[in-house]
Amino acid sequence: MTDSRKIAIYLRLSIEDDALDGKASTEQRESNSISNQRKMLLDYIRNDAELMGQEVAEFCDDGFSGTNMDRPGLQEMLKQVKQSKISCILVKDMSRFARDYIELGDYLNQIFPFMGVRFIAVNDHYDSREHEGSTTPLDTAFQTLLYDLYSKDISVKVKTSFQNKCANGEYVFGQVPFGYAKSEIEKNTVIVNEKEAEIVRHIFSLAEKGMSSTQIAKELIAKQTPTVTQMRHPERKMEREHHTWSNTAVRRILNNRFYLGEMAYGKSVRKSVGSKNGIAVPKEEWKVITDHHEPLVTPEVFALASAYRPEQSTKRKREKHPLTGKIYCGGCGYAINYKPQRNNGKMPNHFWCRKHSLLQIPDCCTYFRADILEEIVLTELYRELMRRGDLIKQRESLEQFQKVELSRLNKELGNYRMQYRSLQTEKDTLYENYAVKQIEAGEYCSRADGIALQMEELSCKIEEAELAFGRFTEEYNRPKQDIKEIIRFSQMEKLTQEAVDVFIKKVIIYRDKRVEIEWNYAFGEE
Repeated sequence: MTDSRKIAIYLRLSIEDDALDGKASTEQRESNSISNQRKMLLDYIRNDAELMGQEVAEFCDDGFSGTNMDRPGLQEMLKQVKQSKISCILVKDMSRFARDYIELGDYLNQIFPFMGVRFIAVNDHYDSREHEGSTTPLDTAFQTLLYDLYSKDISVKVKTSFQNKCANGEYVFGQVPFGYAKSEIEKNTVIVNEKEAEIVRHIFSLAEKGMSSTQIAKELIAKQTPTVTQMRHPERKMEREHHTWSNTAVRRILNNRFYLGEMAYGKSVRKSVGSKNGIAVPKEEWKVITDHHEPLVTPEVFALASAYRPEQSTKRKREKHPLTGKIYCGGCGYAINYKPQRNNGKMPNHFWCRKHSLLQIPDCCTYFRADILEEIVLTELYRELMRRGDLIKQRESLEQFQKVELSRLNKELGNYRMQYRSLQTEKDTLYENYAVKQIEAGEYCSRADGIALQMEELSCKIEEAELAFGRFTEEYNRPKQDIKEIIRFSQMEKLTQEAVDVFIKKVIIYRDKRVEIEWNYAFGEE
């Protein structure tokens, strides 16, 4: 086999296998492990005269479901398939690659044959080379359908098991609400964390006195009460100097019925098997278990404290400004809020620091007109585009050098690949001579080791040359694409969401109306 492309082995272990392993024997659990899959595939390659000696690339997804193709290891392998870097793919069985019957069929019958990629599923005794020119055989098609049905069956079992545990009062979710902790003695049980609970009770007591969530947040800040993050992760370095309580965090506690001893579940459902997206279930359809754990407040206190109801909020859906999420206060470092005009235009669109009322930091930007900020940002963006354009024009003088370098790298890469193929042929011939006993075992091992060493060195050189060639090709083509982007955006008359997302990383505004912009579009700058 003189193909210079690599052989890929793909390994996968998922929660589906973990669910199965709960009822499986030790031998069955080991057979599904990543290490076992790797050993099986490498043994297969070593025992195949056509595959042995080829460069092998490993791609692995540990903890990913086979019901969808959104897996980092798989996507990287398919990317290299598209780049014609892979000639053959080996998996333990077809379910490692995909459990979706239709998706797997598309790859076996259309995509891999078109790309000239051989596909081998060892345990399924499937080799696409044996079925060239025909569709997937009936037994294989039936088996892939079984994998698909099996995955759906496992999903139902996992879901049912989860619901049964919840119905039995087990807490099988992630992090517990502030004020509680998971018991280290009894699995899936919630207990009170007294240090956190003291803060929660204090918040409810302040609300019971009639204080608003903003007033409570100010009180907590004044007493330097640690936040949820500071309590649970004291080792973490806070991103902001003034990491503190907010009215939103207080309100979230005051409206959480978990503090009444209730546990709610069934708040969302998955769109389909393997889907990462959930669909929210109406609140009246949630399943609730009362007296599930020790409450921190009485129903009377909770009723008084949680007078605010999200469903009764008068908050309206407001227009979103393109800079929303990108603007930060130069005084406190927190994100700036946007407010559309109101009072019949008397108060125009503007940005304001929502933390100023809590932190009372003098340098906080309490007001900045949106139209003025847009004009400043747009002007600075035009200047940035001009600067980038000038930079690209200066780099055009390097184009001839890049052409020469690309030609040299391409020639060098071709020579390396030719040498590698020559060594592979030499290795194959050496093995054939040894097989017919034309040379002794000692001589064969000595010469084979020498060839393997040379091939390993060449593989490193080929990889380095490919990286260099890819980098130079990207740098050579980038200025043309960048110029198109500059021309397109330089013609805009108004700041758009696309322009903000592409060019701007952060905008910092100060009380004295200074504006600092951090750009995230560097046109290939190192």
